Amino acid sequence: MRFISVFLSVFILLSCSQLPPTQSEVGLRLSLIHINDTHSHFDPSPAIVSDADKQALYTYIGGHPRLLTQATILRQQATEQGIPALFLHGGDAFKGSAYFELFEQEINIDILNRLQLDAMAMGNHEFDIGLTKLADFMAKVNFPILAANIDSQAEPILSNSINLQPYQLFIVKNNQFMPLADIKQAADQPVVAVFGLALEDMRAIATNTGHLVFNNEIASAQATVNALTNMGIKHIIALTHLGSQRDVALAAGVNGIDAIVGGHSHSLLGDFSHWHLGQQPAYAELITNPDGKGKTCVLQAGQFAQAMGNAIIEFTPAGELVACVGNNTILASNEFYVTAARDVASRIAAEKQEQTERYIAALPRTAIMAEDATMRQVLNSQYLPAVQQAYGAAISYTETVINHVRLPGTGGSDQHGSQLAGYIADGMTFWLNQPSLQAKTGKKVDFALIGAGNIRAALEAGTVYEGNIRLEVLPFDTPLSVMSILGADIEKLLTDIISASLVPGAHTGKYPYSGNLRYVAQQTASGEAKLSQLQVWHNGQWQDIAADTVYTMATTSYLADGNDGWQHLQHIQQQHSDRVDIILQSTQAIQQPSVFAVKRVNAKQDSSGAMSYLAEYKDVPSLPCKAENTDCKAAAQAFIDYLQAKPNLWQTPRQPTVTLQR
Repeated sequence: MRFISVFLSVFILLSCSQLPPTQSEVGLRLSLIHINDTHSHFDPSPAIVSDADKQALYTYIGGHPRLLTQATILRQQATEQGIPALFLHGGDAFKGSAYFELFEQEINIDILNRLQLDAMAMGNHEFDIGLTKLADFMAKVNFPILAANIDSQAEPILSNSINLQPYQLFIVKNNQFMPLADIKQAADQPVVAVFGLALEDMRAIATNTGHLVFNNEIASAQATVNALTNMGIKHIIALTHLGSQRDVALAAGVNGIDAIVGGHSHSLLGDFSHWHLGQQPAYAELITNPDGKGKTCVLQAGQFAQAMGNAIIEFTPAGELVACVGNNTILASNEFYVTAARDVASRIAAEKQEQTERYIAALPRTAIMAEDATMRQVLNSQYLPAVQQAYGAAISYTETVINHVRLPGTGGSDQHGSQLAGYIADGMTFWLNQPSLQAKTGKKVDFALIGAGNIRAALEAGTVYEGNIRLEVLPFDTPLSVMSILGADIEKLLTDIISASLVPGAHTGKYPYSGNLRYVAQQTASGEAKLSQLQVWHNGQWQDIAADTVYTMATTSYLADGNDGWQHLQHIQQQHSDRVDIILQSTQAIQQPSVFAVKRVNAKQDSSGAMSYLAEYKDVPSLPCKAENTDCKAAAQAFIDYLQAKPNLWQTPRQPTVTLQR
């Protein structure tokens, strides 16, 4: 009898284990679909991959029509698995393409609404075209913009925006997430809260922030989590635009966040070296909370709509995170070419197409994805004709890709990093040293520095048009600055910026590239940078920078003010400055450079403690970039003029001026 009793007990347990678990037994399972830093890249991006014979194939990846196809597939898969799905955007939809330069927020309203997002974080580039247009965007999109640490009460343009919210609640109904206006309406259904976080130092990065206050990220997050927990909410997701490094710090500094869906650092988490996109920390890494018990899953999905992230998250019935599994997926075209020109003549032979598709589709974290036909038709008919017309005159031709990466050694680059950034810095030096411009500035430039984030695209093989430079490569209003700087300050500036860029997960848009100046930076055991070489090109040769010698440097006005981690430049200009800023102004249809003298650079601290830096000019309140007949894209025009003056520029390889040894 005892044997029978034990046997029956085991039989019953085994039988029960085969029954489908109920919601109360296993807790909530959900699918997180996410993108970030799309930067208005509605069309696909050029990409390189190797075929089965290790030969280079040139193709395209991503674009919003592919995002829509993949999101639709992932939603359907979630439905078939009986779990709800959320589609989240980690911020920075604005700026970065010719589409945006022409259609600004309007095209983002149209295309992002078609994606059917559930929520979006507030990115720094959302402020690029001013608060009025940002308010228009927020009023017209069909999803909320989330930022729990933004206080908009003192800013009249945004104070009444009903679509700027600290968080959004979602209830599970019929295995679908539905927005919930009031927790009291939840009854006994599972509720997920998604709250947003923007950069606490937004004022040091974005200039058009008005009277908004950006509060401390970690303090705001913990206060928000506490408030949500007090409502009885067990499942909490942070939707951030802080960068991977700060997301990890957030997870380690706040109790109660189950997952962080991030943006800002353009981190394509996982190994994508087979796509020449490098290898970053693992996707869905679990970080231990300060209480030593809870875990937070950290997610981010790269840049430019090239990839989409998807994580399946599981909770216990008590709301404890027990699993977070998934990956980023490159969304590839099925068009493959044997040259970087990607023209019809270089398309692979028809008999190789099927074999190549099978091989590419089998690559890790890769899917060959068709574009959504309706979205493609909308882009082609409503927006593309104006974009094509705006590219203007041909100014150069390159047979190869002139690459751009932010940090040397990433994105398939070597220790010298971006090729294009060096050419652009050379162009700044060349343009500013033209006799006509020197006569206006009264200065001869010794060298130029530019941040990697000022440059938004590589130059693809083929004809280069003015629009490639003004609309894609250098799309920002970027006045140029010329100022005096001691050799010792040059060394400190570069050491500070490079060290900050080497922190794992750091935002690397600050990384410095140079023209007429070269350096070798070595990463020390402590993870910081040490310069083993720092030289300026003078009188036909490289000469060591002398600590007590005054040099004349060119950079962008944004960086010269001390923004984006270049604070040392503000420090040396806080009392007085001999700096001049250059923009372009037209008189009787003739465009000429105009020069504005800077008195000093001021630092301002808002009520949250965040710092912002802004030049004080001697004769004007600010640069008149929005005035009629004014063009502040001085960096773009400098490079256009440089390319026109140097028709054979690409035929002679440029000697590297940046070396990062790690």
